[in-house]
Amino acid sequence: MIKYILLGFIKYGPMTGYEIKQNMEHSTAHFWHAHHSQIYTTLRKMEQEGLVSSQLQQQEGSPDRRVYSLLPAGRQILNEWLEHPQTEATPIKEDFLVRIFFSATRDPQEVIAEVRLHIKLHQEKIIIYQATQNHLENDLRCKKIVPDREIDFWLFTLDMGFRFEKMYIEWLTETLSRLQQM
Repeated sequence: MIKYILLGFIKYGPMTGYEIKQNMEHSTAHFWHAHHSQIYTTLRKMEQEGLVSSQLQQQEGSPDRRVYSLLPAGRQILNEWLEHPQTEATPIKEDFLVRIFFSATRDPQEVIAEVRLHIKLHQEKIIIYQATQNHLENDLRCKKIVPDREIDFWLFTLDMGFRFEKMYIEWLTETLSRLQQM
């Protein structure tokens, strides 16, 4: 998956690995994240495969930058991937659910405290998503920095992020109530 995400970002224009990571943190991170090491390893591999090319740009007073550009083969692979529908639901992989699953023997007050913490964490994510939505609507769309169609599709995924966080908070709140009654 990381390969397609990187190709997708580079299709917007040449970028460094750092710029890709920054873009991910403000967009796809609400549904897919990657570590710097994954990004750089995958970029090097994609360059070896002929999907992207890179150019070292020298900077005065700063380290050199390696800027990646999409090659025709990379654009083709991305387009082929986008043209073939995903035919299976992605399984949930949620660390906190594993913790809850095995928490029956834990001190109930510790579990309650952890659930309260997660309510707060998910509320904070909603605030971040709201800031992202404001940025998309007020900065990028109004200033015509990015085509409206691109923003619309980005907002579709952000809407899912909002809905997921609201559902998660609802589940956490109900779980908290049940834990307090135990």
